[in-house]
Amino acid sequence: MTQYTKPAPSRPASTGRRAWACVAALVLGVAAGAAIGRLWGQYDAGRDYARLQAQYQQSVARSAGDLAGLHAKVDMLQGQLAVEQSTRVGLEASLQQAQSELGQARDRLAFYDQLLPPGPKGSIGIRAFEVRAQGPVLHYRVLLMRNASGDAPFKGSMQFVATGMQQGKTVKIILEPAQAAGGQGVQPGALALEFDQFQRSQGLLSLPDGFIPETVTLDIFEGKTLRASGSADVPLADSH
Repeated sequence: MTQYTKPAPSRPASTGRRAWACVAALVLGVAAGAAIGRLWGQYDAGRDYARLQAQYQQSVARSAGDLAGLHAKVDMLQGQLAVEQSTRVGLEASLQQAQSELGQARDRLAFYDQLLPPGPKGSIGIRAFEVRAQGPVLHYRVLLMRNASGDAPFKGSMQFVATGMQQGKTVKIILEPAQAAGGQGVQPGALALEFDQFQRSQGLLSLPDGFIPETVTLDIFEGKTLRASGSADVPLADSH
C-alpha cells in the first residue's frame, strides 16, 4: 500500500507577491515625490512671478516719476528760452534804434563839418550867431565849436557888445544878461562858458532905456585872452 504525502506550501509565490508590493509602493512613492516636486516648483515659480511683477510695477512707477520731472524741466527751460528770446529781441530793437540815431547824428556832423570846416586844433569857432530885439531885451542864439577832441574842456566867457544909437549918438554898450549873472572870474557883463566840442546857448540881454541896437558883437574870452569874435545885425523890424 502506497503512502500519500501532502506537499508543503509553496513559499516562492508568497515571496513574489511581497516583492511586487514593494515595487508598487516604490513606484507610488516616486510618483508622489514627483507630484510634490512639481507642486513645489509651481509654488516657487508663483512667488518669483509675484516678486518680478512687484519689481516691474515699482520700476514703472519710478520711470513715470522721472518722466514727469523731465516734462516739468522741459516746460521750465522753454519758459526761460521764451523770456530770453523776448529780451533779446527787445535789446536788438533798442540797439538798432541807437545805431540808427548815431548814424544820423554822424551824418549831420559830417554835413556841418563840410559846410563849416574846423579851424586849427584848439581853436574856438562861432558857427552861428543871431540876435533880435524883444521890447526892452535882446534875444540871442549862438552855436560854438572847438577843434580839440579829447582835450580838457574849454573854460571861458561870452561878452556881448552892442553898437547903436542913444540920444542921437552912436555908442557901444556892454550888454548885461537879463536873467543869469556871470560866473566868478569872468569880466563884467560876461556869461561863464564851459564845453568840450559843441556849445549851444541862448538867452536874453538887457537893453538900456533909449538905446536902439544896430549890431551886436560876441566876444569869446579865455581868461582875459580873446579867443573868438563874431557880429550879428539886429533886424530893423525888431528895433524900437
